[in-house]
Amino acid sequence: MELRHLRYYIVVAEQLHFGRAAKLLNISQPPISNQIKNLEEEIGVQLLIRNNKEVRITPAGQHFLEAARKCIATLDKEIAFTQRIAQGKEGSISIGFSGTMSFHLIPSVVKDFKRSHPGVDISLQQLTTHNQLIGLIHGTIDIGFLVSPIADKRIDNITILEERFVACLPKSHSLATTSQVVDVSELSDENWVMTPREAGHGYYDAIMALCKNQGFKPNVIQTAQEQQTLVALVAAEMGVTLLPYSATYIKNDHVVYKAINSDVKKISSMAWNSNLLTDTARFFIQYIETKIHEGTIEKLTVPESNLLS
Repeated sequence: MELRHLRYYIVVAEQLHFGRAAKLLNISQPPISNQIKNLEEEIGVQLLIRNNKEVRITPAGQHFLEAARKCIATLDKEIAFTQRIAQGKEGSISIGFSGTMSFHLIPSVVKDFKRSHPGVDISLQQLTTHNQLIGLIHGTIDIGFLVSPIADKRIDNITILEERFVACLPKSHSLATTSQVVDVSELSDENWVMTPREAGHGYYDAIMALCKNQGFKPNVIQTAQEQQTLVALVAAEMGVTLLPYSATYIKNDHVVYKAINSDVKKISSMAWNSNLLTDTARFFIQYIETKIHEGTIEKLTVPESNLLS
């Protein structure tokens, strides 16, 4: 049995006239008669009674008509849904994100996409860069927003945000009330708090390289996975740290954010595993890439009151 058998039968059963059915289907009458006959032979049931004067539907034929309608309607619905998935209008996407991206980048990107694609379900997970890479490799997330560089050749990525680092100091620190840009070398004798390298090599290595350029290696006495926790540790006067510019969204009355004498930047990327992409995730990537090239993704802005320089 083929789909055309069902479609032909529905039209004939509704019209109860082979000639009108043939005209609606834009084919000649003999092929329709043959298809209905083949259908009846295949299921072993007479569906229509026809003679030279009329066509009548049998009780079994009436039941089969309803079943055929439901079958075609379900198939048409699923075809339409499949097309919408391919067009990025339906489906689901699992997105991982790290650190301060939750303060601006993720809300901006998700809001922008959902506004034009309300049928797509988006689930968000805050994960370290390391755990995002694992998720992308094993397919537990579709897309990651993480810190570059990415060494794994299985993962593709595009730069989505570059931001300078700032110093996060206890409010009681001697440099906290000065108006000048902080010379990072002045923090060489301080205790430091940082994220561990295993949480994300790119972020950790960028800070270490920045400090090395200033002539010292930071004395890290405490580590924490999240930047909110690092800010809390600085507020508790456990040490100082460098954070990406977007971290100044983290409000704490006991810390001060200061501009520093370095152009080293944290580079954030959108990453994915091409071998595991769904149609919906692929469309999301294309959508964001277009927005990046157009320059229409909202840019990172931080209130001036958050940063003393």
